[in-house]
Amino acid sequence: MNTADTLTAEKAAELKKRTIDFSDIPEMTKTEALELYPRNWKPVKKAISVRIDSDTLEWLKQPQEAGYQKRLNAALRWARLHGCPIQNF
Repeated sequence: MNTADTLTAEKAAELKKRTIDFSDIPEMTKTEALELYPRNWKPVKKAISVRIDSDTLEWLKQPQEAGYQKRLNAALRWARLHGCPIQNF
């Protein structure tokens, strides 16, 4: 039997009124929450234009394969998630 077929509007309203007891679930730290970034989740991408030092670009392209933009995005994401400070030079 499919439970979706037996769920009535009254039963749904009754379930919504119930509270959930979270007392036995430990609170998650910010670091733990950041580690939950799902690998198969596709965030919205936005095309931009940036100027990057040529030696840094060559470093990103070092494997001589396509995908340096993905590597750049991964490096920036890692820096953001690990608290890398942004400084004006």
